[in-house]
Amino acid sequence: MKKKFSIFLLIFFVSANINAEISSVSVRDLTQLYNHQIIKILVGNKIFGHYDDGDYQGPVEEIHYKNGDYEIITDSSTYKGKWKTLNNEICYKQSNLIDYECVLVYVGFNDSLKLYFVKKDDRGVVYIAGMIYEEIYKSIKL
Repeated sequence: MKKKFSIFLLIFFVSANINAEISSVSVRDLTQLYNHQIIKILVGNKIFGHYDDGDYQGPVEEIHYKNGDYEIITDSSTYKGKWKTLNNEICYKQSNLIDYECVLVYVGFNDSLKLYFVKKDDRGVVYIAGMIYEEIYKSIKL
């Protein structure tokens, strides 16, 4: 398992597919990551992707620092705050907000290795992951 995950990281860090087509991806074809996997992939790296939450659609860059701080940079804004993992999700709290908002993190291996952030669909006790709103296609070590 450790060897398989190391191969995953190697491929992830050298992959770079700029053509983000979030709408053509199905969560059912992806694999959910767990707390330690999320941390290993995100912390100490600058990741590049495509964001589409309905309000903003376009390129995004993110940095997750070891101390729990984060920066998210879009075409028009920079967002800063705190991050943490909880219950196999990554949770964010912007500097001006009180509560954390958590999302699931998935990985896909179709064309190339990509990372996906997914808003949960809470339809009762058991939920199926909801809308993919961000696709990460490149990562560089800081």
